Amino acid sequence: MSSRKTQKAALITREAHLALLDLKKLVDSATEKTHQAELETEGQVIGTSRGEDALATLRGVAQAIGSPDFDAVLSQARMKIENAVASHLTVEEL
Repeated sequence: MSSRKTQKAALITREAHLALLDLKKLVDSATEKTHQAELETEGQVIGTSRGEDALATLRGVAQAIGSPDFDAVLSQARMKIENAVASHLTVEEL
């Protein structure tokens, strides 16, 4: 019986990992774009700007991380982690 619960816990933990990878993709994209805006701003300071608009880039990041899609991915990751913790607690009770 404990083997079955352990297998189930492993699958639930895998789902949590995949949900966090989905969240990481969104955060990595936002991080990359914010870094781009940082470089654009630094270019303006030293006079080597290529004409990119840091403000537009930052607005896009703010919109992305404030979107319902981002919230849904974050909520899903949170739920999956909580499920993984609960499943492992069940295994430890054996």
